[in-house]
Amino acid sequence: MGKFFSRVWQSAVVASMLVSPAIWAKVTIYMCGDSTMQDWNAGYYPKQGIGQDFQYWFDSGLASVKNYGAGGTAAETYYTGGKWDPVKNGLQKGDYVFIQFGINDRNYSNEANYVTYMTKMVQEAQAKGAYPILMNPVRRSDFRNKSAVNDSIYESYHNYPILTRKLAQDLNVPIIDMDTLSRNLLLSLGKEYTLNFLNVWLDAGEYSNYKNGNSDNLHFQQNGANSFGRIITEQLRVHPDPIVKKLADYLSPMYKVDVKVSPAGADSLTSISNYYPKGMTVTLKSRPYAKGKKFLGWYDGNGNKVTANSNSTVESSNIITFVMGDKSTQYTAVYEGGSAEKYTGNGTALTTFPTCTPKKLGDSCPEASTPVSSSSIEIVIPESSSSEEVAYISTDMKNFIDASNPEEGDGLTESNHEGFMGEGFFNFTNAINSYATYDMVFPSAGYVTMGIRYAFDGSADRKVNVYLGDHDYYVNCKPTGGWDVWDTAYVDLDLINGEAPLKIISLTENGGPNIDAFAFSIEGVRRKADVAGNPAANPGNTTDLRTHKLSDISVKKDYFMVSVYSVAGRLVAQQAVAGASLKMSLDGMVQKEGMYHVVVRSAGQVRHFNWVKIR
Repeated sequence: MGKFFSRVWQSAVVASMLVSPAIWAKVTIYMCGDSTMQDWNAGYYPKQGIGQDFQYWFDSGLASVKNYGAGGTAAETYYTGGKWDPVKNGLQKGDYVFIQFGINDRNYSNEANYVTYMTKMVQEAQAKGAYPILMNPVRRSDFRNKSAVNDSIYESYHNYPILTRKLAQDLNVPIIDMDTLSRNLLLSLGKEYTLNFLNVWLDAGEYSNYKNGNSDNLHFQQNGANSFGRIITEQLRVHPDPIVKKLADYLSPMYKVDVKVSPAGADSLTSISNYYPKGMTVTLKSRPYAKGKKFLGWYDGNGNKVTANSNSTVESSNIITFVMGDKSTQYTAVYEGGSAEKYTGNGTALTTFPTCTPKKLGDSCPEASTPVSSSSIEIVIPESSSSEEVAYISTDMKNFIDASNPEEGDGLTESNHEGFMGEGFFNFTNAINSYATYDMVFPSAGYVTMGIRYAFDGSADRKVNVYLGDHDYYVNCKPTGGWDVWDTAYVDLDLINGEAPLKIISLTENGGPNIDAFAFSIEGVRRKADVAGNPAANPGNTTDLRTHKLSDISVKKDYFMVSVYSVAGRLVAQQAVAGASLKMSLDGMVQKEGMYHVVVRSAGQVRHFNWVKIR
């Protein structure tokens, strides 16, 4: 009897050992998307993508998160550019794949290809036994008083959120409608809170990475990225698809941070109370009125003033960051006449969570707000709006930087054509993915415009990818009409604070255009090899940036060609001068005040070049 029981017990143990790995197997969650999903380098902080901290929402013993978000990508370029391959190759049966595109697709693809490549990713994930979950883009914080729609937030991504809903219906896959959910959140918080607390809309002096502040209503700061991540987890808890809802079983305990202001109403805006998982960085901010009470500081739940930040880039005393612990707590923003309020709760984790995202803070969630299945989604095509999206392109370029000698490249440094501004130009090898890499130093993170001065003959456009900070920025260069005719192409990009490589990659079989120079709409950008503090220096150019009433240039040679270019790279004036030495004034050549680039050539060689300021 005893031996029989022993054998049964041993068999049960063996059986449990064989079964338990299947029951408790860790699932992997893959995040696919663009810059609103990607991990951002520390030089961009507080900018973050939704996927960057997404792992904190889950119990690390039950689920792991791999973020494959890639900035600047559309569904098509993500798939064809090799970003999808590591996801597909890594997928195992039972894994989950969040797929979110639709922001860059209007510029880098089209609606038909969006459907094609989203479908490919869904079907290839299913073929590996994984569960794809579609998400449409988070609504851009483009508040408009005279919107064509009732919600006053412009539909910046037009038909793509609708296409995502239709794809979910046609492919019979689950969807989390982030377009609708994010719109509701933005409405509930209002324009000022959304921009300053969710987006990378920063005042100068808040963060060391953004010395001049920033105005970006598309990307998220850390608090914004995690706000939208929180919404995703709330949808997992109530999703009608049981396989999606299963992910809620893997979520970590959540702890609330109550936020108080003392005296009440002394602030203009303050971070709202919310909940977080252990290990996630929490950011709290309070903004005083311009002529209101003085802000005295943040106080924790024990009534002690907070004197340190978990993130060293925070410069404003109005902002604190700390790593969430395993107990609910409270913080108070104290102004003149106020005092810290001590936390009186028991610190336990939350047990109930919102089931929707209402359009007003504090509103309850009606039963009808429970997510509907993809098979019952109503597809409504909105009327086209005459409103245009906000344009950020600026042609006000500062000092151009010579591009002829990259730190590394697939091509040649040449000077066998006329009209270049510096020592020469870089000629890409005639092949896709030929490149030039420049080691740069950027004075501040921020949303700026880059200008690339280029030339090439032919009838077909040449496209290049400007790769910076794990982000792709695509630039289309039109033919200039000759190899001696130069033009400037512009692209908006997010600068990183500090040192970073800037890579320009050809996307055509003929290679990229000849590149003479590039510049940015911000002062102080330089090559790493240049003298620090001299933004105009170029490799091989030891001339300082000087300010002149009228510029005098002295060079000894028999014959000279003097060319004057605007900061945008346009030829303003050109004059041939004969003589044993050249000493001339630009007074007769330049009519307007401003910054100009002067190049002196003789016998086809650059003898002198310098930036001058005419006033």
